[in-house]
Amino acid sequence: MSGPSMAGVAQAAGVGIGTVSRVINNSPLVRPETAAAVRQVMAQLGYRPPAPNRRRGPKVGQRRRPTAAGGVVLLIIGAQGLRWVLDCAPVYATVLSGIEAALAQRGQQLAVRQAQNWDQVAEIVAASRTKGLIILGQDDPPGPMPPAVRRIPKVWVMGSPRHGEMDHVQPDHLTVGVMAGEYLVGRGHRRCAYLGVDDGSPARHVGFRCRGFCGVVQGAGGSVQVLLDPALVSVSRGVNAPDEAILGRLMDQFAALPHRPTALMVEADLLAPSVYRHLTQRGIRPQQDVEIVTCNNERPYLLSLQPAPVVVDLQAEAIGRRAVDQLLWRLLHPREPRMRLMVEPLLVKPDEAVPGS
Repeated sequence: MSGPSMAGVAQAAGVGIGTVSRVINNSPLVRPETAAAVRQVMAQLGYRPPAPNRRRGPKVGQRRRPTAAGGVVLLIIGAQGLRWVLDCAPVYATVLSGIEAALAQRGQQLAVRQAQNWDQVAEIVAASRTKGLIILGQDDPPGPMPPAVRRIPKVWVMGSPRHGEMDHVQPDHLTVGVMAGEYLVGRGHRRCAYLGVDDGSPARHVGFRCRGFCGVVQGAGGSVQVLLDPALVSVSRGVNAPDEAILGRLMDQFAALPHRPTALMVEADLLAPSVYRHLTQRGIRPQQDVEIVTCNNERPYLLSLQPAPVVVDLQAEAIGRRAVDQLLWRLLHPREPRMRLMVEPLLVKPDEAVPGS
């Protein structure tokens, strides 16, 4: 009878085989709590990874021969950095997982670096001799892009960069709103509300979810009460969470409406647990008095919600893989016009299995 396998560990831990492999190889792209859970399962099952010199892929202490000059640098840009992504932004962490998996399948080297401004990016480019950049961040740093960075093939993934000098892979935010609106209109709702940061701009593409949602509901003869505040989400080192005072004020507005909406679209999952709590405190039962659709499919925020909401899944891992595809294409077509590529979301109902990380 064969002993425990990596596949068995993955099944028992509720993760993919790739995640188990990354834990064994001490990848920084695995959240600490996930790594600890996988190691606990390995110990419980008595699974011992193969010795380093018997593992597939590059050996410990041995540099992998690159498939082309240099490798790919995954650059986390902004003040928060990699630890913030892993601890505070599950959807971004899933994008990183997709990037790593896609590059590994293609035999590409990957290095993870962090930078807060364009000068630091230029230093990383010079030191790493990279052949291409995948940049992850909410928005680009102020000031001009250095020539060394301008020349190198690069793809920005997620966020809302304003530089037109690189390809951009992102969720289709407008379709996120359209899907939520079509679902709720199909359920018979005509009095709806939207909760978020804004209604879309070059600096905050996520707000286009609001435009898509309002367009569908209003086009069906309904109305949308828009509840917005640009400071609704607090973002700083170690923090990515709703501002409870602002959210409470918006929920007071919602509860006081003379013809209260029967459906609510929540811009992002990180708001959903607090929305459930604030509604309940005001005597409004989530999914009974008001039907809620939330967005992103970030399981740490969704698992505690009862009754479960409908979720618009951004397909975060597919976004990461698409960024890799675009960079490898860009390496072969450096003179082609820059482009923005949007990955279509997926509507996930409560009675369906919730995909994601």
